[in-house]
Amino acid sequence: MPQYVPPCIERRDVEAFAHDGAVCVRGLFDSSWVERMRQAIDRIESIPGPFRERYSPDDPGEFLSDKFLWTCNSDFRAAVLDSPAAEAACRLMRASRVNVFYDHLMVKEPGAISRTPWHQDLNYWPVEGEQVCSVWIAFDPVDRSNGAMEFVAGSHRSGRRYQPFDFRHADAVETDEFEPLPDVDAHRGEFRILTWDLEPGDAVVFSALTLHGAAGNATRDRRRRALSIRYTGDDARFVKRKKMIRLLRDPGLHVGDRMDCELFPVAWPPPARTASRARPDDDSEA
Repeated sequence: MPQYVPPCIERRDVEAFAHDGAVCVRGLFDSSWVERMRQAIDRIESIPGPFRERYSPDDPGEFLSDKFLWTCNSDFRAAVLDSPAAEAACRLMRASRVNVFYDHLMVKEPGAISRTPWHQDLNYWPVEGEQVCSVWIAFDPVDRSNGAMEFVAGSHRSGRRYQPFDFRHADAVETDEFEPLPDVDAHRGEFRILTWDLEPGDAVVFSALTLHGAAGNATRDRRRRALSIRYTGDDARFVKRKKMIRLLRDPGLHVGDRMDCELFPVAWPPPARTASRARPDDDSEA
């Protein structure tokens, strides 16, 4: 088991997250976590589960997705509950605690050339609130050539909500709940777009309302393995939408309930380890 090291979250990171809706946290996972998760990802790729999907099936390379792995795999469970990811999410959202929502493995192999279109995550999910985020951890070097993420800064504060679409076919999922997506790529000069080149273990933490997308993997020999762990904070409440992701099972929640149940447990502070993993009392960090 890799040693737990509290995330280095400074006040400027918290402020950037609130203002921009996305922030890069360097070295969130140390080398032992990176190696453990690389091996876990490579093992799980050969064992398709009920949530395994292939996005952009017409591409020459594979873009694989899998979800809720933490519920059936000890390595992914450790990443979700025992790594620094949950504490980082809690600090950046200024929450008193965070619950697990789900984990989402995304592997863009060389030749998975299709761009991940711009979208907001929250509009796919049975949850509503401002304290909902993803901790997206890279396990390979990432830049624009193999699938770097991009974010429209401040879009989480715009009050705009956009239609979700089917990632497998990149077709819009028409609902009357949300408005059509803007053509960000055709008007890039009108937006402040954030992106970061990442080293293994670096993470990008972003709001579920931040408009974001990603380049395809146009390389011949560079993988892009990443795990996005979704967490919810104090103001998150269970909702039902006309179109939303399939959950592992019925969580037993009613509309308006807090995200507290067996399927969405508290991840930080760790209930059984609060005393040993209390947050450092340091005015330089938030």
